[in-house]
Amino acid sequence: MSALQAPATPPALMRTWTGRDPASVVRMRAADLPGMVSLPVRAIDPSLPTPIWASDPALGPTDVSVVRRETIAKLQASDWSRIQPGSTVNLIANPHGFFLCGEAYLVMLEETQRYLVATRQCTVRLRIAESMGHIENPDWMRIYDLRNRFGDAEECPQIGRGVQIDTKVGPFWLTRDLFSADHFVHTHVAEMREGYLHRMIDRLHKPFGMAYTRLETRSAYHFGWGPRTGQLVARAVFDSDYVQQRYAGTIVLDTTPEGVIGVDADLDLDAVNARITRGVLRHYGTLMRLMGEIKDANVVFDGHGCHMYAYGGGIAFDCLMYGQVDFLDLDNLALLKGFASRLPETPGLTMEFNPAIKAQIMNYMAGGVPYTMMTRRLPTYLVEGEAANWLIDDPASPWLGDRAHIMPDLPAAVAAARTATGTDHLIVFDSTPGALNMSESLGRFLLERAPAVAEHVHTHALPKWLAQRGLS
Repeated sequence: MSALQAPATPPALMRTWTGRDPASVVRMRAADLPGMVSLPVRAIDPSLPTPIWASDPALGPTDVSVVRRETIAKLQASDWSRIQPGSTVNLIANPHGFFLCGEAYLVMLEETQRYLVATRQCTVRLRIAESMGHIENPDWMRIYDLRNRFGDAEECPQIGRGVQIDTKVGPFWLTRDLFSADHFVHTHVAEMREGYLHRMIDRLHKPFGMAYTRLETRSAYHFGWGPRTGQLVARAVFDSDYVQQRYAGTIVLDTTPEGVIGVDADLDLDAVNARITRGVLRHYGTLMRLMGEIKDANVVFDGHGCHMYAYGGGIAFDCLMYGQVDFLDLDNLALLKGFASRLPETPGLTMEFNPAIKAQIMNYMAGGVPYTMMTRRLPTYLVEGEAANWLIDDPASPWLGDRAHIMPDLPAAVAAARTATGTDHLIVFDSTPGALNMSESLGRFLLERAPAVAEHVHTHALPKWLAQRGLS
């Protein structure tokens, strides 16, 4: 694979759960701006395993047959004996799985349902753990025809009915409809999101403090415990009698920034978590640390995802948002300054937003998650039109209409940002997997820095990260 390439075509924008159709109102994609290139992830880290499935044929096979075979093999090798004949099972899915892995995730879910029905003589229902940003998710029920494919399929938002459970650290609240069955199967997609919170500690436990909880407990994860202890909530919930009495096992798609490289399953969540953690640190670490090399750049949001959860090159924007800090290194306390009510006086104990980000440009971006702290400090540009109005009217982004500059089109927004910040470096988060779309100047800079970063990660950082987690 050559180094810098022509801009990668981003995935099409999809109709959202609210019926909004961004594809009909977004006039230009950032990849079509003059002077854009794509930086393939494999050019940064040639050691990445070859995907068994990718959404783009340039990255790997788009056929799901290998994923299907590996799913069946892992199901057959795992212990599902907790599920008794005649019982009901909730197969818990996550919107990130549909978004990042598409049909590969669907196949894993379908084969799990078929296998359990056939071998355990049970009823398996699909339940989707929807987050606070539920309103702006693509309409997965319609896009993948989930009720037809699974029969009983429902979305369960975190503002729905709750159930209080007892844990070792006190009472917490779960989303009731996710657990309204005799058993549940926990599913996941191994990718690097919110690493600044979970620090790749108990990564696969995280949904038990976030996605599977009602809003009250999700808030405890975010605000009450802090990033170094946030997983305490998830671990306490998973270890609770309520959850353990219903837990039947876990199945996960193993991924790299390019696509799916395997399937893993186990009744022992700690065991599968250790295996997945090794892979995520190895397969995402170089790209994440390369983000820390960026000295100045303007960011364009041009795809699905709410600000820090907007994706490009197979990673979320939050990897750049906090990229100046190696939050995978547990020697760095990296407390999250943005969420702290009172800051410690000791220098080096807080993690600030990356000062390399000079401006943000919103061509299309989903709402539903607050980002006012970034809007307050950065020049912010909205491309005039319906998509801008959706963000201005979003309750999660108050004052955006007062603070943002409304520009007539995307080229004008980019030009204004470059003039205001003095940099022509541009990086795009447009949901493109396996490659980052960016300005040629930034692409050449990152390509020059990539060999040294990869060498440092593979010889120094990765062994340290693994040793800190007892995974050497």
